[in-house]
Amino acid sequence: MQEAEMAAQRFFGIWCSKTISFGVNFVGSAMKLFKVQIYWLMSFVKRTCVQRLLMLFVACTLLIASPLELFSQKGSKIRTVVIDPGHGGKDPGAVGKYAKEKDIVLAVALKTGNYIQKNLPDVKVIYTRSRDEFVELHRRAAIANENNADVFISIHCNASKSKQAYGAETFVMGEHRSEANLEVAMLENKAILFEENQEEEYGGFDPANTAAYIALNLVQSDHKAQSISLAQKVQQQFTERVGRKDRSVQQAGFLVLYRTTMPSILIELGFITHPSEEAFLRSDEGQVYMASAIYRAFREFKTEYELENASPLRQQLEQATREVEARNNVNNPKPPAQSEVIKPVVTKKSNVVFRVQIATYQNKIELTDKRFIGLESLWSYFHNGFWKYTSGSFTDHEDALKHLEKLKKNGHSDAFVVAFEDAKRISIDEATKK
Repeated sequence: MQEAEMAAQRFFGIWCSKTISFGVNFVGSAMKLFKVQIYWLMSFVKRTCVQRLLMLFVACTLLIASPLELFSQKGSKIRTVVIDPGHGGKDPGAVGKYAKEKDIVLAVALKTGNYIQKNLPDVKVIYTRSRDEFVELHRRAAIANENNADVFISIHCNASKSKQAYGAETFVMGEHRSEANLEVAMLENKAILFEENQEEEYGGFDPANTAAYIALNLVQSDHKAQSISLAQKVQQQFTERVGRKDRSVQQAGFLVLYRTTMPSILIELGFITHPSEEAFLRSDEGQVYMASAIYRAFREFKTEYELENASPLRQQLEQATREVEARNNVNNPKPPAQSEVIKPVVTKKSNVVFRVQIATYQNKIELTDKRFIGLESLWSYFHNGFWKYTSGSFTDHEDALKHLEKLKKNGHSDAFVVAFEDAKRISIDEATKK
């Protein structure tokens, strides 16, 4: 028990010193803090049950008191994205019959960045490498953190002993749910074996040791919900637009994701060990398809994120614009062409529901809270990392607009109309067309 107390005191002292130095030098202190966390997590799995309980108690107490929001993403705009082509230089990554992972992912990464720069000029694109060179895992995350990136996208190729395995999947930081996910994380984390100071940099982390991942999985990302949202969009683009096999969104302990402080994903384009998939990924056409899919997913995520986090004034302006356009369409309908036959409108059954959003909070609040007194048909939903609250439920958009005006007169000046189909958030334009 004395040994456990000494371990807890040592951890407490290290944590406090790093927290203080954090205020002096953000980047340097943050990297040191990560080293302390890995060291502590690795020592955690080696302790007895009683010692673990004591260490967890101390850690939880400190985590509650620590200003972790300093690491969180800020702002309502996505201005910087870091694209990370995996491996490089002396680290070839997975090797197929004809191609190396490092070459394929670099080509796809550069094409993805080019699409973003060309079509989204307000976004700054930063690469962790733009040529065939070796970059340490910890340095890749540091590039994102130092540039205050809003999104981090790491691109890789998968490999398997079985030549039958194929398909694309996207990972977020989290606990692996299967041995297959653990194997992928082990494969990608082996990149640290090419680093000269890996023992010091990663606190003795062994990428081939299962116990190391038990400790690593104790870490949870502050941006997990947003990361999952982006990952889902990537998978949807891969399957619906490129026709790849969907291996879905997965979770596992990746060192390169562990150190980032923004929504982060790791994409596995496909299996370089599968003959036809390797041929597709090494072809220029295949790389263009995959890069454009990643770009479209990022664009959709950016649009959705900025709309959800826009200022109340901007939301009101956008809502007012939609209302004016809707009234103009009603008052000035387009005359039918002479050859056009006007057919009766057949109304099909729809599951679209309009609600009026009145509030957004980072933490969940009970619907019985005094802040919601006097509001009818309250409903809450979790979207893009925030809890959002609505009033009313209407199948007609005009009824929702009337309820909106009523709420604004009662003091909810920032309220606006949102739409759902089968409990899934959709755009107003999409909803009014259904």
